[in-house]
Amino acid sequence: MEESVEELYDNAPCGYFSTLPDGTFIKINNTFQTWLEYDAKQLLFVKKIQDLLPIGDAIYYETHYYPLLQMQGFINEINFSLRASSGKLLPVLLNTTLVRDLQGRPALYRTTVFNITDRKKYELELLKAKKKAEDAARVKAEFLSTVSHEIRTPINAIVGIVHLMRNTTLSPQQAEYLSVLELSTENLLKLINNILDFNKIEAGKVSLDEESVAIRDLVASILHGFEARAEANGLTIKYEIDEQIPEHLFVDPLKLVQVLNNLISNALKFTEHGHVAVKITQKKQVRDRVSIGFEVADTGIGIAPDKQKIIFEDFAQANSYINRTYGGTGLGLAISQRLLALYNSELKVESEQGKGSRFYFNLELKVSKEAAKATLQQTETNTAKGVRLLLVEDNKINVYVLSQYLTNWGVRYDVVGNGQEAIEKVIRYDYDLILMDLQMPVMDGYEATRRIRSMEDGKYAKIPIVALTASAQAEYQGKLEESGMNGILAKPFNPSILYKLIASYSSGTLSEEEREKNVVQHHDKTQGPFNLSTFNDLMSDDPEGMLELITITISALQEASVEITKAIKERNSQSYNYWVQNIETSLELLHAKPLHAALEHGTILLRAVPLDPDQLELVEHLIGTQFRLILKGLDERLQTG
Repeated sequence: MEESVEELYDNAPCGYFSTLPDGTFIKINNTFQTWLEYDAKQLLFVKKIQDLLPIGDAIYYETHYYPLLQMQGFINEINFSLRASSGKLLPVLLNTTLVRDLQGRPALYRTTVFNITDRKKYELELLKAKKKAEDAARVKAEFLSTVSHEIRTPINAIVGIVHLMRNTTLSPQQAEYLSVLELSTENLLKLINNILDFNKIEAGKVSLDEESVAIRDLVASILHGFEARAEANGLTIKYEIDEQIPEHLFVDPLKLVQVLNNLISNALKFTEHGHVAVKITQKKQVRDRVSIGFEVADTGIGIAPDKQKIIFEDFAQANSYINRTYGGTGLGLAISQRLLALYNSELKVESEQGKGSRFYFNLELKVSKEAAKATLQQTETNTAKGVRLLLVEDNKINVYVLSQYLTNWGVRYDVVGNGQEAIEKVIRYDYDLILMDLQMPVMDGYEATRRIRSMEDGKYAKIPIVALTASAQAEYQGKLEESGMNGILAKPFNPSILYKLIASYSSGTLSEEEREKNVVQHHDKTQGPFNLSTFNDLMSDDPEGMLELITITISALQEASVEITKAIKERNSQSYNYWVQNIETSLELLHAKPLHAALEHGTILLRAVPLDPDQLELVEHLIGTQFRLILKGLDERLQTG
């Protein structure tokens, strides 16, 4: 017995309905009725499809769905909710086709309805799972940040004390004990850094930061650092670099150093006799792009064929014997592989057990025509002696260790234990450099830096502030930039790096009196809420144009001042951001850094949840003061002609 077409239509697993062009139901099947709990007589020629839609869906139907259907004659897979007679909402997908009469006018719409209730449940579960995973990742990141801070702080003290003891008189036995302590501390620090680096890469928080690098000098410095270790183990390091390779290439030096360090360190660790060879060759060059091959080979224990893939996996080593004999986390190669993936490259291996291994990879790099940038200019000729420094640190052990260094180097320094005390010191005294811890009681380093940058005197916008922290949270870089910090010195640090950092803010050969004079002159130049140097450059030959430009600028700033103050009072971030962007170019031309910093602080405060009324009142005052100072100065310039 065959079913009729009508029976198939009525009992199909999907719903069907037809409507007139105005949306009135003229035909429905049983499935559609069952889903919506309506009888046919309650819908047919009585209700329109719009009557079953929630207000938002009804608006979308009239403004988007219906016009598009009229224009193209069909619509597929549009998500709506239909209200059943009981009031509950049924999530559906609609597929509609337009049927025209003989004159080509719309006659009716035929619609197929799919019930997506189960799909919506799955989507909700996926969203819940996604949120749960994100919360877990956030908790993990916060945990690692806290743990790394707690671990690095005592390690910092140990490293510092070891360096200080090296400068004292030691017996041979004490020197031996100290070497063991130093080696153990370095190994522990490498372990911590590997785990934290892996966490940052896994979270997708690592990106390339390329600069012009003298590639030969970079590799030579890496190898120089391994020479003593190789010599102590009776090994030789061989080095070969292709003469065709350009002198300077654009590359991320930190990541390339990390990869080569991992490979060379592993080669030395797993080689008892023979040598480690580093070879760098040019594969090809097309215009300003060059393909460079890097290779690290050794005559060590080698890797079994069946283990050559798993060594690149997270926390993996070739076997348990290697782990017991040589130690390590099994993360070095995994981290290197992921860093190379940023360059769309891959670390590969060729090895024969008992004869050695060869690790190699290629990088596509851009040729640089400029000389490589120096990280710290004139470090060799500069001295830290006489630098005026503020140390903001709450950990007494760190303060003790740092104080020993600073005293030995002839640095003039003050110490405070929180951000609030730092602000008070900065107001009273001039400093060449501030070392700012991030996690402190009363006020943390981020907030202290923001407040210093927002102060009225222009010098506070330029004073170098370097974060001194043991934190390893992947998001810290963005927070540093937001607060206005110039850089970061991670704890535990190498004393030579700290010395170079401090010395880079020294005038080197100047006497104490000359240095004091230089500091005062420097502050005189940077004082004031703005300067007209760019205006002067633009209008040097047009005095009338200069006055007109100042007049226009005054008008724009006066209006913006009123509107920005109003936006802060009304907590209207949209209006605030509009007016800040409106005067962005004017502020850049005026070099109005104090006002710019205060406005950025206001942007952050208006974005905060919950809002902080006290902080908003303070920033409103700072912004108002800066506007008044700039307008007063511009008006005075206008009056003098």
